[in-house]
Amino acid sequence: MKDANLFQYGWIIKTDINGSVLWDKKFGHPAYENFFLDFDGTDDEGIIACGATAQVDSWRDPLFVKLDACGEMEWCKIYLSDQMNHATGVIHLPDGQFLGMLEYYGGDAQHIRISLVKMDAMGDPVWIKHLAQADSTIYNEEGYNLNSTLDGNLLVTGECFSPNLKPFYIKTDTSGMELWDIKWPAGTAGYAKQSTFSSNGMIYSATGLTFPGHPKIPYLLKFTTNGAVINQYPLMGDTIIRGGAESILLVGDTNLYVGLSWTDDPTLFDGYTDLQRTDTSGNLIIQRRLINGGGSYPPQKIIRSFDDKILAVGHYYLDGNWDIYMWKMNENLEDDTLYTQPMTYDSLCPYEIQSDTLELDCGLFVNIDEIPTKEQYESSIKISPNPASDWVVLTLPDVIATGAVELTVYNILGKEEIDTKFNPVNRMISLDTSSLSSGMYLVVCKDQKNRILTEKLIIK
Repeated sequence: MKDANLFQYGWIIKTDINGSVLWDKKFGHPAYENFFLDFDGTDDEGIIACGATAQVDSWRDPLFVKLDACGEMEWCKIYLSDQMNHATGVIHLPDGQFLGMLEYYGGDAQHIRISLVKMDAMGDPVWIKHLAQADSTIYNEEGYNLNSTLDGNLLVTGECFSPNLKPFYIKTDTSGMELWDIKWPAGTAGYAKQSTFSSNGMIYSATGLTFPGHPKIPYLLKFTTNGAVINQYPLMGDTIIRGGAESILLVGDTNLYVGLSWTDDPTLFDGYTDLQRTDTSGNLIIQRRLINGGGSYPPQKIIRSFDDKILAVGHYYLDGNWDIYMWKMNENLEDDTLYTQPMTYDSLCPYEIQSDTLELDCGLFVNIDEIPTKEQYESSIKISPNPASDWVVLTLPDVIATGAVELTVYNILGKEEIDTKFNPVNRMISLDTSSLSSGMYLVVCKDQKNRILTEKLIIK
């Protein structure tokens, strides 16, 4: 029997400027679990979303879905893996490709728990890079949020045990090379969910921290884009019973908007959900109550809208049901006024977008274990096009010695089909494949130092 508490659909909702629903799209099928955890806009005014699905087996597998400007699904990819795994972040790169962040990758869930996967424009994996592998004192790490930094790099926000629970941050470049990491030094336990960036090189993060003799309470953490810890600031004092912060937005380098939950009543489990406006040292300017009770969750996301308003969104259990709530406020956290002037929406779509439910027809599935690591990818032969027909261009990696190379192509039965020598030009070789029948082949390249590299070739 299906668990009634599982998420049946990934859900994308588009609203107008007043929050009224224009259209919504559900993805998946009620027979198995599906959900989204993050999304990003694309250059063609579409959306790339990520999350997980249990469509293929009883486990959750990372899921990526690309939508066009009409909300139609262009492609989706399911990355098969063992255990309960998710895609927790996705970023559209300037070159049209994508970077996704995977959580709990593979069977070694204690040690390999945050991975970056590079995808091409159609969602096919290029390489995978496992993070936080060099420090043996880190384990059970979590990556909750993936952001592009203002200097063109990436920041992972999450938590780790080292040896106890700590807010954890990893900065990488877009090739997955780790530039620095922070295991937050203060507190006996803590976590971090989201971060935001200032133009003067500061990073701020919303967290919950516990100190000896005190409960876990909401904190603002501050550090530099170079990984230097600056300070931590309590957002509710230390007299509350418990609390935490999750979402955060910086406006104009001076005002922070932080979503938090808290209670000062030991008999009250649900507590309160608030939004604070503070300065960059956590000093309170304005505080607004959003929800009394309802599970006492902070808002999951705070953004600045195109008309310079503050949008907060969260989900809460009120009146016996879980519902999604969205607030639109001015910078003083007052409700925005309703707009009566006509607005044009979905102008890039030639027809009126209809709400509907789309099954995840993702075609072939990708096994994560078959994705080359970043190191393997950089030392492999690149073949384009692949699948091919009459010719291909082979680009050899830097590890191949300069000079002539021997190139051999074998069919699936191991029979030699092509054997020739080349002097690559700029490490590139044009190979005539018109004599090959449709099927899969193995390309073997041997350089003058007898270094051998192989790659699969498909002839269509």
